[in-house]
Amino acid sequence: MEDAGPDADGNWAVSAEELSVIRAELACEFPDDYQYMSDAYVTSVASKPYSKDMSVRRPLEYSTEKLSNVLKWRKESGATELLERLSLANGPDSAPEAKSNPEALAKGKALVAALNCGGCYWHGLTKDGKPVLWVRTNRLPWYPDVDALIKSLVLLADTGISLMPK
Repeated sequence: MEDAGPDADGNWAVSAEELSVIRAELACEFPDDYQYMSDAYVTSVASKPYSKDMSVRRPLEYSTEKLSNVLKWRKESGATELLERLSLANGPDSAPEAKSNPEALAKGKALVAALNCGGCYWHGLTKDGKPVLWVRTNRLPWYPDVDALIKSLVLLADTGISLMPK
């Protein structure tokens, strides 16, 4: 596809075929998590100017690599398991899945404790309808479980992103 140049916001058009190519590559590499990113987000990433030559759009391979790195980080950091841990922690300790995986239960309970500190919460919407996440660092229980607090921030960010308008 011949690039017509950027629009008024500096973004290039991304065709449906190009979006399908990126989606297919992400689906092959991350079959369980590739749908985490919306079509609008993938298109936004692919439509930006190329950092090595701002007069052209990012190559599709470059955009795909950037998106793959995000999904790889999510998997390696455990971000893909956060909702499962939250559900596990909010269920009974006697549940079969809790008994069979006490480590996940403990991590889930730490995540719940970090979420319940009152230091991070959604505070309405901007005039454009985008959610506002407030992080009040003086209320956060940074110790003893920094990992749980970071994971709670990831979970809150994921929730906000999922609720944003396209």
